[in-house]
Formats: sequence, structure tokens, C-alpha cells
Amino acid sequence: MKNNLLWQNNIWKDIDNSFLSIKDRGLRFSDGIFETILIKNNKPILLNEHLNRFEKTINLLKFENIIGKIPFELIIKEGINKLGLNDKEYGSIRINYSRGINEGRSIKVNQNNSIFKPNNLWIEFYIIDINFTPISTNISKTEKRNEYSILSQCKTFSYGQSIQALLEANKKNFDDSLILNTSNELCCGTTFNLLLKRKNKWITPRKASGCLPGIMIDRLLKLQLIEEDFIKPDFQKNDILIAINSLFCRQIKRVNEIEFINNFDTKYYWDLLYI
Repeated sequence: MKNNLLWQNNIWKDIDNSFLSIKDRGLRFSDGIFETILIKNNKPILLNEHLNRFEKTINLLKFENIIGKIPFELIIKEGINKLGLNDKEYGSIRINYSRGINEGRSIKVNQNNSIFKPNNLWIEFYIIDINFTPISTNISKTEKRNEYSILSQCKTFSYGQSIQALLEANKKNFDDSLILNTSNELCCGTTFNLLLKRKNKWITPRKASGCLPGIMIDRLLKLQLIEEDFIKPDFQKNDILIAINSLFCRQIKRVNEIEFINNFDTKYYWDLLYI
């Protein structure tokens, strides 16, 4: 059993001894995309949904489309077996795809960067814990999501904005940060989507707000458990606010100076999504 491992070009490696070229565009320019998938009961959760989003991102950002060229299901099954999880343990899978080695110093995408090379794809496997503890957040004053940008629809290596929002929050003694869009509409967190329960109705920021189309949000929408809505950050004390992504579900108990009075069992809610 290993706590983490990596697959690249049909070779299994130790993540701590795996490296990228300093010329890789993913490293130099954040010109790469990824998907993060939960492992529960030794199975990849919502794998088809993640691969479909990965393919959509590939097409939106004009990467070479590798879906169908790589036996993702077989690689993932082998990786999970190598992790050796027991039935109570969780794991995560991160599929990474870079545009590859850069030619020269320019950001220009050359023809060579549009051809798939095996080393441009690597898949990471980890044993993880799921965190259900509540958090406090502020609303970032310096960072805004661009609701008109294609990048807002994609999971890319570029986390600079989220890092700045998190640093801003931590400096003010908050655990994390919420981010509005350019119209001051509630959008998302640094690494998570949002669920808001108000007047016995669950809502989530609409995708047109610039929030990432989250896999968990899409599942809840398909189950008709939530609705998309235009949400202003005018929170009330009896609201229930949840931070959710593929790897955690946590109640937000405070936003700026607003302390929410209701408690919510995020673990129970999380488990219901996989029944």
C-alpha cells in the first residue's frame, strides 16, 4: 500500500520523485487542466461526469483531445488497487494535462503544442481524509470572478486568484474566502461551490455568475434538490450556507460579521449524495 502514486506514460512512479520540465507550459504559464475525483468504497465517484467535464474543458481551451485515446478507466482501476484502501478510507484521483514543452519564451501556442505527447498527461492517486468541520469566511475585497471569461468555466492550473483571496481571508483570521463576480453577485469560494438554504429552499449561484460548473452541483441539480439563482451576498442569520466540491462538504458558520445560528449535518448530507 502507498499513500500516493503517479501514472505517466504507462509507468507507475512515486509522486515525491516525479518531476516536470522547467519548460513545461503548465509550470510556466499555468497552461494546463485537471480533474479531481473522489474514491469511495474503492470506486471512482461520478467518473463519467468528471471525464465529460474534462473533455469539455479540452475543447473549450483548444487542447488536443485525448479522450478515447487513453484507457482512463483501466488506469484508474489499477491505481485504486495499488493504493490498497480499506472500505472506510477515501482517496482522490487528479488527472492532469499540460500543453507540453514551450518553444522559446513566447506564450504563443505552436503547432507542436497541439500534438498530444504521453508525458503531457499524468494521473495522481492519494489517500485522503474528508473534512466536515465548519469554517468561517470573508468576502474578498480584492478578487472578482470574471463571469464572461472562458477560463471561469474550466478547471485549470491557474490558482493565483484563489490563493490571493485565501491569503486575504487568513490575514483577517478567517478560514477561507468567498468570491463575487464583477457585478457583485455571489459566485463561489476559492476551491468550492456554494449551497444556500433560505426559507426551506436550497439554491446555488447560477453558472452564468462565473462559478465553476461543479460536478456535485450538477448532481444536485439533476436530482432536483437545488435550483440555480441570482444571489446577492445579503446573508441572514438563519441561512444555511454550505461549501462543497468533489472532496469535501463543510458548513460555513460565519461570513464577515454575520454568524449563522443553524447547524447542519454535512456528513449526513454528503453520504446521501452517494446512495
